[in-house]
Amino acid sequence: MKRVFLAATITLLLLILPASIAFSTPDAGWNKYVSNPILFYGPPAGWDDFSIYSTDVMFWDHNDADPNNDEFYMWYSGTSYNMNGKDLGLATSKDGMTWQKYNGNPVLRDGGFGYWDYERINAPSVLYDKEAGIWKMWYAGYAAYTGGFGIGYATSQDGVNWVKYNDPTIDNPGKVFESSGYSETFDGYSVLSPEVLKFNGKYHMWYAGNGGLISSNQIGYAVSDDGIHWRRHKSEEEPEPVLPIGELGAWDEGETVSPTIIRKDSTLHMWYQGSNADKSITGIGHATSTDGITWLKDAANPLVLGSPLGEWDAERVFYPTVAENAQGELYMWYHARRRNMDTIPFKLGVAFWDINFFPTPTPTFAPNITPTPTPTDPVLPADPETCKQGSNACLYLPAVHSAKPTPTPKP
Repeated sequence: MKRVFLAATITLLLLILPASIAFSTPDAGWNKYVSNPILFYGPPAGWDDFSIYSTDVMFWDHNDADPNNDEFYMWYSGTSYNMNGKDLGLATSKDGMTWQKYNGNPVLRDGGFGYWDYERINAPSVLYDKEAGIWKMWYAGYAAYTGGFGIGYATSQDGVNWVKYNDPTIDNPGKVFESSGYSETFDGYSVLSPEVLKFNGKYHMWYAGNGGLISSNQIGYAVSDDGIHWRRHKSEEEPEPVLPIGELGAWDEGETVSPTIIRKDSTLHMWYQGSNADKSITGIGHATSTDGITWLKDAANPLVLGSPLGEWDAERVFYPTVAENAQGELYMWYHARRRNMDTIPFKLGVAFWDINFFPTPTPTFAPNITPTPTPTDPVLPADPETCKQGSNACLYLPAVHSAKPTPTPKP
């Protein structure tokens, strides 16, 4: 579904080489870009001034044969403490590395008070429907007073200006898929992180469900004729996950969530987020299927893990988004943070699937335009020096008080 072209000078770290994803290169393995992270939260008082996360990236050729028009669209989730919002924004890139955020962000906002998506929307999945000539987006939404997450739907003529689906027979504009409502089922409480592909005349959605005795996120599947009305696997009354959590002691025994899928010939390749039982360590795994229902997990999982302590993506990596460019090269974006604490912001990084790929940088900014400086990451607790550097943490965390000086002993 997604394609990308990455351009930047690279120093590589080979993580692992599972034979089951050979594609067209023998020199494969997910390698993190040495200059990660590539995209940061916005400036103070902005709609995304604290975190950016859970993205969807696709290649857009503008439906013409001129490669000079090719560019990449990224829809991403943003959070703001100042505006108390959690909305969706857009960024574009010519090279997949240097991104320009759309000046009119956010492009899709959470709903008003009383709606199902009042508190947040995130995790977009976007495709361009050539048959219909429009852009289509599925996204997760949440409001505490309605229970767990649901999945919404919106359309656009240009990928920028979005209109939520509005069924006059229901009171919740946008919402097209919700929990099964059966407490004993795996998705009885929440449905979230959709991934939608269209092929063979149908819309296919993989999503994370939460509920049942396990009460952990597990990946399920549904199919639709129109992208609006969905039929669960195995049935509405007895849905079953198609990618359940691993066995006791497995790296993904805690959850399977956030699927991203590429269809290669007759095989579906899924990358997903997994975690251990207490969710203290997350990684990214891979599975394959020929029907979208029966999946085989890669024996080499997890393929991507957090970096050593002190790095920007230490401890945990989240929400993969895999894309393929015109040459068949694969790239993965993910969000991460250096410590697993809610006051540490998420940022975006990238990895790619060929250790011999050294692309040439393609500047996105005009010669007279200076890119925005890299922001200072918050520290815990925030200190005066960090605040001087303009860290967003100083806007939200309690006031910083200098330590009392130690009295000088009298002679």
